[in-house]
Amino acid sequence: MEDKAVKQQKRLLEQEHLLPYTIEAHNQSFHVMIYTKLGKISGITVLNEDKSLANRETAEEVVLKLQRYNFYFEYLSKRSDVVKERDSVVAERIEQTQLILNDGELFDENMQPIVDKLSLALEVYKQQQHKMDIYQEDISLLNEKIKEQGQIQPEDWKSAEDLSILFMSAAYAQTIYLEATRKNRQKLAKWVHEHQKQLPTEKRKALLKLVSLLSDTSAGLIFDQIISLLPLLEKGLLIDHDEDLPKRAQEFNKEYEALCRFYKPKLEKMIKLIRN
Repeated sequence: MEDKAVKQQKRLLEQEHLLPYTIEAHNQSFHVMIYTKLGKISGITVLNEDKSLANRETAEEVVLKLQRYNFYFEYLSKRSDVVKERDSVVAERIEQTQLILNDGELFDENMQPIVDKLSLALEVYKQQQHKMDIYQEDISLLNEKIKEQGQIQPEDWKSAEDLSILFMSAAYAQTIYLEATRKNRQKLAKWVHEHQKQLPTEKRKALLKLVSLLSDTSAGLIFDQIISLLPLLEKGLLIDHDEDLPKRAQEFNKEYEALCRFYKPKLEKMIKLIRN
């Protein structure tokens, strides 16, 4: 039955991927077949437990639930594609080099406030990255659990929701602090270039090492890639960008949690993909 249903729905040059778990609707479990072409989803077929085609109404309900689960980790998936785990490596390197910014006698009165803001942003980046690494591991364990049991159970939906809120909150705080101090990184590099000959040897080496790390070809590149995903973090939310950073982060946490708890997928963008 499966081969017949799949072959009837499959089109030229497509590949089919049966999800390793079922989705429940009307107290029954349904399989989902995803068709892809050139790496993009080109169709979706929902199958009954016996692998025959489900009716159209049921298929739409199952696809809505699949959309909801994918929504929880949409940002994480996109970030993984863009950053490719280099964010964690950068956090470790920052921890090794940021101490020099805490030297209260090194910078002049004009530069010190700039350095203080940059130092705070790097600390926020590092701390939030450590949190996200933990959350990402928990998400991986959840997905593995779902795969092993072959279905998404009621408690898994709650876990996915909670993990999404935690991960997104950490990512947002990290992102807005990086965005707010982009110019500070450039100002630090300029200051070090202009004053390096006047600095003690060890402090000059430490600063040059940090400036090199924060350059546009190293951590700065990763930061900019993370900042570029800010619209995805704020998607569907009304955030006041004029608020100070702590209040803006709190506002995001409140708004995103409400969106996540009551999220209702829209079938319109998926309707053409359903082949039942």
